Amino acid sequence: MFKRPWSLWKPLWRNKDNSRIFIYSMMLAIVAMAIPYSIINHIMGEIDRSVFDPISPVDSWVPFIAWTSMIYVTLYLYYPVTCHYGIKNNDRIREMFAFNQVMFSITWLVYVLFIIFPTEIHIRDEIPLDVRSGEGFWGFWIGDFMHEVDEPYNAWPSLHIVQSLMMVLLLRHWKVFDKTGEFIVWLSWSLLCISVMTTKQHFFFDVVTGVVVAVFSWYYLCIPLMKKSKSQEWKDYFPEDQ
Repeated sequence: MFKRPWSLWKPLWRNKDNSRIFIYSMMLAIVAMAIPYSIINHIMGEIDRSVFDPISPVDSWVPFIAWTSMIYVTLYLYYPVTCHYGIKNNDRIREMFAFNQVMFSITWLVYVLFIIFPTEIHIRDEIPLDVRSGEGFWGFWIGDFMHEVDEPYNAWPSLHIVQSLMMVLLLRHWKVFDKTGEFIVWLSWSLLCISVMTTKQHFFFDVVTGVVVAVFSWYYLCIPLMKKSKSQEWKDYFPEDQ
């Protein structure tokens, strides 16, 4: 079942020649990943149970830097950028569907880990009290908004790292950037990795496990399935004339 094309892509495929494929892709990502994340996050916050503490010396060495919260939210630019380049032609659309089947599946598997191994991100206590209390601009942005939206759970592996790295590898696979563009993308991704720690949203352990999951998923799941998306089975399921 995992290697077969999913029927939920059918509405997107029927709109492959107009802008609705982009809109539908973004809506599907919200329904399939963002909404379940939020529900699980708040449920685990209400339960308030932690079975694992992955803190390391690195977490104490990394300072809290409020302005890096702006880099932290750049994750949400990766989705539309990937979709933009993924709808250039029919072969690439099929590859995008195959990639998303992996990313959705891995994301749902990580949600299971969040439930089985709830981990409180207690290093938020290292954030100055005035910021956590909502004072000033950074207090409003971090204390009143980010912390209200995102409970200090759903720690590892960091989905910020898993999903962003998978999408960067996909864009690199499509060769959509020149050398300068690729350097900028990798620099931006590296800063995102740093920001998940400087905002005290994640432990260093979350970053490491996120990279491991993303690399494994890319080489052992994404690449094989994207190759399979060029098979006759996939072409019959998503025909050129539809």
